[in-house]
Amino acid sequence: MKWTKEQLIEGSLSFVRMKSKLALVEHKYESKKMRLTFHERMAFAKVHSPLKKKILEMENKFLLNVAGNGVEGESDDPEPPDTHKEKQILRDTI
Repeated sequence: MKWTKEQLIEGSLSFVRMKSKLALVEHKYESKKMRLTFHERMAFAKVHSPLKKKILEMENKFLLNVAGNGVEGESDDPEPPDTHKEKQILRDTI
């Protein structure tokens, strides 16, 4: 099944939203890091690391799926390389 442009945009936006919220949490954590106890830092890392890893894995799966299936309305086959152009350049230089 090929992706429609609307599905592609919605999927991309959802990952941007997730990553931006994660960045806000990381920024807030970094600004308060010195005031947290060791136990609080470890509790944050215990929740934050798996969540960040899961978001990155989901994004990679999404991008691989889009790359594998393609987008509707776009051609699947790239244009073949023009071999005559190389010969013409060679003739022009000689």
